[in-house]
Amino acid sequence: MKKIILFVFSLVVMTSCTEPVKQYTTSSPEIETIKTLHDYFKDSNYEGLKELYAEDAQIYENSLEPSSVDDMIKQGKEGREFIEAYDFPNGVKCEMITNDAGEKWVNSWAVWSGNVKGSTTELKVPIISRFQFKDGKIVKEYSYWDNLQTYNAFEEVATEKLDLLEERLEEDQ
Repeated sequence: MKKIILFVFSLVVMTSCTEPVKQYTTSSPEIETIKTLHDYFKDSNYEGLKELYAEDAQIYENSLEPSSVDDMIKQGKEGREFIEAYDFPNGVKCEMITNDAGEKWVNSWAVWSGNVKGSTTELKVPIISRFQFKDGKIVKEYSYWDNLQTYNAFEEVATEKLDLLEERLEEDQ
């Protein structure tokens, strides 16, 4: 009987000594993927970006409706035509959590810095993102930022060009 009790006690002790699942970290392969993602955006490496996402990834960028990786890349290329000096001067801050359902999520914060072509106004736009990973690929992304500074810079450039055009028209008359 003593042997049975000792065996059961030993079994309980051995099974209770398993290491708990780490739910929060600031270093992981997924975090490195997000840092690479920001570098790819900075360098306009759209093919590299594509490799970081699952084929059927859902991307929510300032939207409640998902877009595909191809749509995100298309929008990124179109937007970059009007932007110069694209950078994340303070780098990207990241943390990863594994929730109770076992899902891996990386949260990131960055300040994008750049300017609209033709404008001298430097833009500094905080961006907050959340990425879900499955099998090493991004399957969901939620990214949000305030576009007001960018819209104002576009308006500034448009107003300057319109004023210049009006001056030239007046000179020609």
